[in-house]
Amino acid sequence: MQKLLIFKRVKNNLTKSTKINTWVISDGTKGMENQSLAVAKLLGYDYELINYNPPYLLRKIPLSRKFLLTPKILKELNQKPLPKFVITTGKRMAGISIAIRSFFKNKIKTIHIQNPKTSKNQFDLLLIPEHDAIKGKNIIQTKGALSFFLNREIKNKKNLTTEKPIIFLMVGGRNKRYNPKSIDYYDLGIKAVKASNLLNAKLIISTSRRTGIKAEKILKSIFSKNLNDFKFYTFNSKNPYPNILQKAQYLIVTSDSVSMVSEMATISTPLFVSFFPQESGKILNFLNNLKDLGIIKKFEGKLFNYNKNNLQTNEKTILKINDFFRL
Repeated sequence: MQKLLIFKRVKNNLTKSTKINTWVISDGTKGMENQSLAVAKLLGYDYELINYNPPYLLRKIPLSRKFLLTPKILKELNQKPLPKFVITTGKRMAGISIAIRSFFKNKIKTIHIQNPKTSKNQFDLLLIPEHDAIKGKNIIQTKGALSFFLNREIKNKKNLTTEKPIIFLMVGGRNKRYNPKSIDYYDLGIKAVKASNLLNAKLIISTSRRTGIKAEKILKSIFSKNLNDFKFYTFNSKNPYPNILQKAQYLIVTSDSVSMVSEMATISTPLFVSFFPQESGKILNFLNNLKDLGIIKKFEGKLFNYNKNNLQTNEKTILKINDFFRL
């Protein structure tokens, strides 16, 4: 069992108290950690980010918490002032949330994001995307994922001028639903080149840990041969996201990442979604819903301005959380 490591304390501009009122517990997976941080920021309390890598059994069987929350961990937690909330995201972090709630009883309220794949009664509050179609008295449904940056943080700097338009392309990759082929990345690269040349724009690309080295080589080769002005950031290099959103005039994101689509959908910049294979099921329904609401457009090699409606998941969710806990 690895111990809890406190590595960051953050003070919100919306601070309600100088006391640490929230723990965000994460194994460092950015997409999930960012959603937990989103809720912490929306609550408006000071929060502490805690790095914790759950053991295999606790990740796979969350209800094994009584046997895996060791005295060493409990002693370390007890030495800290208890927070009002503990926030976790994703199935593999459900076990530690259940363990803390089981041990501390009503002293701490737990908020868990995404479907924990276990009994919903093990948590005080669950935030689950509405496309999962799960309901309950302690469940708040969200439209897509929560955004860890606030809309005003981007909008306030949107007037920065650049010599030419900037297109920001965020590339995902392999996931539980499919594994994109080389031809999928080739087609994406060719379409991005076409869109960039039509607008005489600078293309900035950022890949994820799921993209893979082979896919990055394909994309780099296409851009090197066909573009004079582009910047390529791999997952291991310094990522321009989300700061690049302050300058970009157009956004392109691949359809595999609900969290990336959701985050970029919260700001006013035109957002185009590129499909690897054709999506299906609940993810396709989610994307079609955003399209019907005027939030996204399908990327087919051309970019244009449109009257974009912003996704307001953050604003609507915090109102429901405050009402649920009577804050």
